[in-house]
Amino acid sequence: MKMHRLQFLLYWLAQICLVTAQFQGFNPFGNGELTYTIRVPQGTASASMGPVYFQMNSTRSVEWFALGQGAAMHGSNMFVVYTSGDNFTISPRAGTGHYEPLYDKHAQVSLTNGSGVHDGVITVNVRCDSCSFSGGGMVNLTNVFSPWIWAVKYGAPLNTKSVAARIAEHDAFGTFFVNLTKAIGPDSDDPFVNLDKTSITRAFPELFDHEGFDRKRTAHAVLMAVAFVLLFPLSALTLHILPSTQVVRIHAMLQLFTLAVTAAGFGLGVAMAKDVHLLKHHHEIIGMVVVACLVLFQPGMGLLQHRYFQKTGGKGPFAYFHRWLGRIMIILGVVNVGLGFEITGIGSSDVPEGAVIAYGAVAGVIAIVYTVIVMLTGRRATSG
Repeated sequence: MKMHRLQFLLYWLAQICLVTAQFQGFNPFGNGELTYTIRVPQGTASASMGPVYFQMNSTRSVEWFALGQGAAMHGSNMFVVYTSGDNFTISPRAGTGHYEPLYDKHAQVSLTNGSGVHDGVITVNVRCDSCSFSGGGMVNLTNVFSPWIWAVKYGAPLNTKSVAARIAEHDAFGTFFVNLTKAIGPDSDDPFVNLDKTSITRAFPELFDHEGFDRKRTAHAVLMAVAFVLLFPLSALTLHILPSTQVVRIHAMLQLFTLAVTAAGFGLGVAMAKDVHLLKHHHEIIGMVVVACLVLFQPGMGLLQHRYFQKTGGKGPFAYFHRWLGRIMIILGVVNVGLGFEITGIGSSDVPEGAVIAYGAVAGVIAIVYTVIVMLTGRRATSG
């Protein structure tokens, strides 16, 4: 009898939770002035298409703050809010990578009742009619682990009403996961009016080590830039400028050392890409192709050519494959470092424009020196 009563009680408690849990909300740890709340109307959940509602709230004046639909900036639907006096602007933007998102004129968003700036508190209630699609595909509106991102830039208000205003890089950002089945509620055009806080269940944050990420990003950039701009080209030139009988061994040892540096930088890059869900971005894909070619083919082709030379005293097909594959991969690597700068944001505090200019200048000088030495030594060999 007691067991039946307990089961009866648990059943009704579960029903009460299902009725009251009509929103999913999130407060970023360490950024408690921000609140994001998600609501999916019953009709939208049933049809797997339709409007999605969300509320963005800040109890502190900020330069801008944002909410994004997706696991990372790349491919996400983003919504950036900034103020001008007692007014605010919501700017829907398309996330294209880990740099400034641009205004998306195709986004279908509108404000609902209760939005405004009152006593320094920013409240933005949004109906999004294009949030059924994200990253080029349909969104699962009953996903129990739906990824969303947030970001904030502290400072003086932007004081602009332009939806295409330039924004500076965020001071803090993160990911959280929404159980959309707990955000389902009755159809309403104003779900946030007279919002009952007890109907909000908490979304789950993804723990993110921002300082560790910044350290990995700096180390990755340094290792890859040094490897492709300096070590690979200069190690290749040893065959042209060193008269030693041990030049092949010196060349091989230097290139293997550079390959180890590259592998270390590549490992850091993959770790970062996993952190921000960017493994399918063009920078990461090019990096994987370049490192795979260097690791899988270059040492083997070099060794086969060395053995061929010992037997015949001449160059075989391995020599030309080794030489030109190496040159192509170095060029791709140099370009890909530049793409990495672009992802981080050229002109930001992490990638000052001066650093990018210096990188380009050094790469250009090394390319000229390499080309001149190879051409001169090639002519000497031909004339000799």
